[in-house]
Amino acid sequence: MTNQGQTFLKVTSILMVIGGIIALFAGVFAILGVNALAALMGSAEGTGLLYAGSVLAVVTSAVEILAGAKGLKACRLPEKAGGCVILGIAIVALSMISMAVSVKGGGEFKIINLVVNLLVPVLYILGAVKTKPAARA
Repeated sequence: MTNQGQTFLKVTSILMVIGGIIALFAGVFAILGVNALAALMGSAEGTGLLYAGSVLAVVTSAVEILAGAKGLKACRLPEKAGGCVILGIAIVALSMISMAVSVKGGGEFKIINLVVNLLVPVLYILGAVKTKPAARA
């Protein structure tokens, strides 16, 4: 029997996996683009933040995919939901760091970007928290 938290966790986990895969490809292409830019310039000077942002996107994507897989497992085994909370918090932290790197690199801070970047991870955490009590039932 599934409760509302498990359903919530399942949906957000699927979104995390899909979003993570898409972002992983985007991050890899970004790294390749930075490499191409450095080759065109004849120097890697000034590409540090671009590399950092691209690598951070790849790392965050990998964590999102892992979190999505763990979330799907926690839907079947609710006692695993505590680990999902930790992964969700890690994704929120990585997203905040990514936004800070973007702003430091000259990007503009927009509250809508913050909301969009944090929406699924926060809903994922909420689903994991709601799933945890089912493990004790």
